[in-house]
Amino acid sequence: MARLFTALFPTDEARSHQAGKLARVGGHEWSPCDTWHITLCFHGDDDDPATRLAWLRERAAELRPIRLRLASAGAFPGVLWIGVESDSALTEAAEAVRGHTDDHVERHGFKPHLTVARSRREPLDATPLMDYKGPWWTSRELVLVRSERTQDGYRHSPLDVVLLRGPE
Repeated sequence: MARLFTALFPTDEARSHQAGKLARVGGHEWSPCDTWHITLCFHGDDDDPATRLAWLRERAAELRPIRLRLASAGAFPGVLWIGVESDSALTEAAEAVRGHTDDHVERHGFKPHLTVARSRREPLDATPLMDYKGPWWTSRELVLVRSERTQDGYRHSPLDVVLLRGPE
């Protein structure tokens, strides 16, 4: 059975800009930038990715491209994250693809972010990243991703892309 989620991936420019800021800050073991993503919805265990993909394509058919950037920072217990600034298209996309499977969003609301560090031992300090403002970009696709737990953590494998074709 696959654990699936829908995400946006930053552009190479956005990743490079963020990685440069993290390199100057130091102090943490940063997650690899090729794994960075913004989760729109966690779908949970799903033994039929093809059906989920068809469902996602239907839900995303009228969604418009999303203008966004990485900005500011914060921490959840054990997680240091970079926030996301966006137009309303990001929230609209998250609501469209959420369905009825994301209980966390139901309880806490949608808080778009990109995880850059995790730690079970040391507190994570977001202060040096609070003023961060990355470059703007436009995302024109959603990605259905499989998440598999390995002995080294989670491995995320993009399964397919759904284009955002609504009016800009």
